[in-house]
Amino acid sequence: MNAPEVVRRYAATLLDAAEETGVLDAVRADVQGVLETISNSQELDDFLNNPLISPEVQDRTLVAVFDGKVQVLTRNFLSLIAQRRRASFLVSVLSAFTEMVEEREGILSAEVVSAVELSDEQQGRLAERLAAYTGKQIRLHARVDSTLRGGLVARVGDTVFDGSLNTHLERLRRRLVGA
Repeated sequence: MNAPEVVRRYAATLLDAAEETGVLDAVRADVQGVLETISNSQELDDFLNNPLISPEVQDRTLVAVFDGKVQVLTRNFLSLIAQRRRASFLVSVLSAFTEMVEEREGILSAEVVSAVELSDEQQGRLAERLAAYTGKQIRLHARVDSTLRGGLVARVGDTVFDGSLNTHLERLRRRLVGA
């Protein structure tokens, strides 16, 4: 079983359980808190990704760290992940859960990579255009890649909009070589 399939299955399971028990908003908040905690603690991240640490120790640690701070469902889910030797997938599973919730709400995540940092106005206009194209609300995640010579690359789901100078130059080179 490959990682993406495992990630989707666990994320969907948590989403279904949260909806069935009526605590989706609380679990969503818990998931954001857990993701923030892991991203702010390199030690916790290393601990979860260490294959030499037994699932029992990972389980006890996750329960100790988050018990009383998250819903019982969230705590039990964290425990299940650890017991099933999937702690290294925890961040991916929780991120996929967040994306699934947003998708059900009609919100799509768009990753934008640009040569220079985009202003708030540029990000807003780009989000509007992507929303018009997809018909859904867009949550933009922008980052800078200095290897791009100019332009940007936007990814919404499986669709990629490549307006980078690198790609335009490569297309021009192919035309010149082919002519």
